[in-house]
Amino acid sequence: MGMFPRCKRLYLPMATPSPVPVSTPPSKRRIFITRLASSLVLWAVMLLAIIWKSQPLFVAIACFFGVAGAAEYFRLLARDLGSKSFPALGMVICLCHWAAVLHHVLSYHTEPPWGIDLAALVVAVQGCFLLCYRRNLEGEMTLKRIFATVFGVVYTVIFFGFIVRLMYFQSDGSGLNGAYLMLFVIMVTKFTDMGAYLLGSAIGKHKMIPHISPAKTWEGLAGAMIAGFAAAIIMLVWAPVELRPLNWFHALALVPILCFCGVTGDLAESILKRCLAIKDSGHKLPGIGGILDLTDSLLFTAPVFYFYLRAIQ
Repeated sequence: MGMFPRCKRLYLPMATPSPVPVSTPPSKRRIFITRLASSLVLWAVMLLAIIWKSQPLFVAIACFFGVAGAAEYFRLLARDLGSKSFPALGMVICLCHWAAVLHHVLSYHTEPPWGIDLAALVVAVQGCFLLCYRRNLEGEMTLKRIFATVFGVVYTVIFFGFIVRLMYFQSDGSGLNGAYLMLFVIMVTKFTDMGAYLLGSAIGKHKMIPHISPAKTWEGLAGAMIAGFAAAIIMLVWAPVELRPLNWFHALALVPILCFCGVTGDLAESILKRCLAIKDSGHKLPGIGGILDLTDSLLFTAPVFYFYLRAIQ
């Protein structure tokens, strides 16, 4: 033995790291329930507006979704640190556009003049080029910022403005004649969304456009069509007189067109989200996502429905 007594080595048990909780994605049933709850709240507000025959409530709903949708879009553009002034310009144009629309419809109770939309487009194009004078150009990136801003004004401001145009399509001074037409396109559009989700989740196997939206299936498209016809029939039975100039022939002929446009609008936002590498445009609506996730299909169906009505009037 040496000079120092041998000490026994003490082996302390190593602390095992606590497992990191893994968040499990919500089930399809839970997603459907939350989506349904959010949709029911929105439908309740719309129905109350019709029951109360409240013109200001209709306009306030349209204004809220128009401004909120544009805010989501331009907030996503603001992630590019070099383009803060471009989304700011887009939001200023959006607010001025809706202020002009509100002033006109509440003062004159008629469809907004096209000059408001054209003015927004002109200011967007010229304003974007004016912003380019403030700093050095960055090649294609500068052009992309210009195009993204002008596109945002058309996509989120002018397109959504067709909801208000439908509201005053057959105005007699009350501003409520077109409310049923507006409700028709909203019901058909959202029923197609829900039908596509339900049937696609239940039996969807054949992918439609997997490189854009892996969840979209041909079975879901069939469900969208079935639900769209159901919504149109419900509206025709409930309010056949109020839906003029729509009749059974035109309304049912419109369903496949609106269904196609609604799916296209949904896929259009999927393209935007994939290009920006995000899942949802926002988180304001449980089970749905952002405002644009709710209104994306309406941005495509409302203009087509409006011009169809103009053609058959």
